Amino acid sequence: MPTYRRPPHLERAVASVAAQTMTAWELIIVDDNPPGSDARRDTEAVADRLTSDSRIRYLRHGENRGGGAARNTGIEAARSDVVAFLDDDDEWHPTKLDVQLAALDAAAPTVAAVYCRIVVIEAETGSERLWPTGTSIPTTRQLLIRNTIGSTSCIMCRRAALVEIGLFDETLPSRQDIDLYVRLSQRFTFVFVDAPLMTLHRHGEVSITSNYDGAVRAHERFFEKYRSLIEADAEVLHARLHDLGYVLFDAGRYEEARRVLVRAWRTRPTSRATIVRLALTFALPRVAGRRAKQILQGLRRRRGAAPRVVKGHGRS
Repeated sequence: MPTYRRPPHLERAVASVAAQTMTAWELIIVDDNPPGSDARRDTEAVADRLTSDSRIRYLRHGENRGGGAARNTGIEAARSDVVAFLDDDDEWHPTKLDVQLAALDAAAPTVAAVYCRIVVIEAETGSERLWPTGTSIPTTRQLLIRNTIGSTSCIMCRRAALVEIGLFDETLPSRQDIDLYVRLSQRFTFVFVDAPLMTLHRHGEVSITSNYDGAVRAHERFFEKYRSLIEADAEVLHARLHDLGYVLFDAGRYEEARRVLVRAWRTRPTSRATIVRLALTFALPRVAGRRAKQILQGLRRRRGAAPRVVKGHGRS
């Protein structure tokens, strides 16, 4: 469990682990807050209470290294052959470990991970929905188009498979989950449990300057990493350009977004979503500052097709 600047949510997440029907678990909390920060001190205070349970271990990074590095620290410290992840603001349902471990034990050795449905709760409205909506196991190509698995909080993996592919990519400020799934899919496959076994709390507004710029870097790095696969398939290319254009737009970098979205439109001229966002790159910069911000926030709230949250430390 990587944790960063969320002491108020940490106890809820840990309580969901303690409530598991399977009791033979080990929880490794990896504190990625900068030493000396208020968040580090507050997290240490929470950890002091939690580690009265001998199954809980609390590790500290010597500096802020990012969510991928925090998860890798946990994987390397784990004593089990099977690893499950939980973000510090999410919750597992009580039977998650039992159900997923049974599915993984029954699966062929070529299966690296098992995932489940997610209950997504919108913090601003309290509304709930399930993700994913389909049941088919995604291929590498499908994952390059869209993350149809979801948050790392929903998966359980064979530790050996994670080690074989090189763990999480620590150079990515976000999109660490989909990058891991793509690399797993190139050597292994997945099993899907058609049951909601975790809850993802989708938060509201985030810092444009820190988180969205980080998302831009992650999308650009992801594109370069899989460029040959992306550019060989028009549908994949459109999806990746379209999403990069979105995050550039969300970061307020309208001219860059326009250039990328023009490329996306050329690969798929009938995409209404691309056309609308491209048009907004011309219109929105002409709107007065406060009104532009309101429009941008409204667009973000309506982007509910997938439970994606741009957070500096976890999801993408």
